[in-house]
Amino acid sequence: MFATLFALWLLAFALTGYVRMPPARLPGTLPALWWLPSFLAQMLAGPLIAVAALATVLLDGTIAKAAAALAALVFALVHLQNRRDGRAMMRATGVNEPLPLHAGLWPISSRRGVKRISGITYAPDGERTTLDIVMPVEKPASPAPVLVHVHGGAWVLGKRDQQAKPLLHHLAQNGWVCVDINYRLAPKHRFPAMLTDVLRAIAWTKAHIAEYGGDPARIALTGGSAGGHLTALAALVHDRAEVKPGFEDADCSVRAAVPCYGRFCFTDRLCLWGRNHDSMRKFEADKVMPPDADEALWDLASPIALVRGDAPPMLVIHGRHDTLIPCEEGAAFAKAQREAGGSVDHIELSGGQHAYDMMLSALTWGHVRAVRAWLGRHV
Repeated sequence: MFATLFALWLLAFALTGYVRMPPARLPGTLPALWWLPSFLAQMLAGPLIAVAALATVLLDGTIAKAAAALAALVFALVHLQNRRDGRAMMRATGVNEPLPLHAGLWPISSRRGVKRISGITYAPDGERTTLDIVMPVEKPASPAPVLVHVHGGAWVLGKRDQQAKPLLHHLAQNGWVCVDINYRLAPKHRFPAMLTDVLRAIAWTKAHIAEYGGDPARIALTGGSAGGHLTALAALVHDRAEVKPGFEDADCSVRAAVPCYGRFCFTDRLCLWGRNHDSMRKFEADKVMPPDADEALWDLASPIALVRGDAPPMLVIHGRHDTLIPCEEGAAFAKAQREAGGSVDHIELSGGQHAYDMMLSALTWGHVRAVRAWLGRHV
């Protein structure tokens, strides 16, 4: 009985990584409950093929063996989808190197040749305004390009040294200096506090990154989820005084921005959330926005309402399997920014669950090389 239940659970787990379940399809809290197993099934698809295949051999019972065999097949399909998306990302950004067979078989990115300098203060608000420097072990001999990373976490959680490690390690191994930041979180600190902190971190980076071998004239910005939202906002409103209290004259511009699976419209203008529109709006109103926020402030929190032709080049990336933010938001923002005269490249992955770049799947293997190549042209 146990063998059968385990095999059926393994099959159900595999299916969460394969079946697309956009946020409009699942009511209430179910998108978040679906996301975790789906994320793990996609990120660990490579090694889980072997686990399911081994279960096919070791488990007793026809049903158990059949379910384990089907799970192995589904994990293989997910892994192949990851490989397809990884190759597609590299092709879209001009990377000609092949995706090796071992890509995605080990989920942890290597830190060889990389060091992290932790807990540097960039503003006087405690731990939430600290950052880490992720850089080559040997300080670059000449000023290196710089990437500032903004973590996600629905504006209410998350911290530096948790997310996008495959990208930060890959860039540092290839001569970049990366800045991994904290920022003040809601509900204690309401919007635009977190945006202000991102801009403060950029200003600090311009003033101090040369001490670590970085080039203050070549800074790019990236982030995923809430970090993707803040990345797009910071690139669009870096020169607006109302979000830079006390440092209004500081240069907070960046050379390029890569918002990944971000929230681009706080008001759901395109009605992409379906039955979850009201619950998402309530969450943002209760947890993120000030109680007295007017429509102008809601627009200030919506990158799609702030598009401008003189914004830095952007690479917008979103996966169709995202359960937490509709991938159509990324497409709509890229289209609006392009129509405003901005330079935008948009990649929509055929798979790609929310936060796919946190672990080193075959997809992420391609992602880090694609982002590095794109940034290399713009930064």
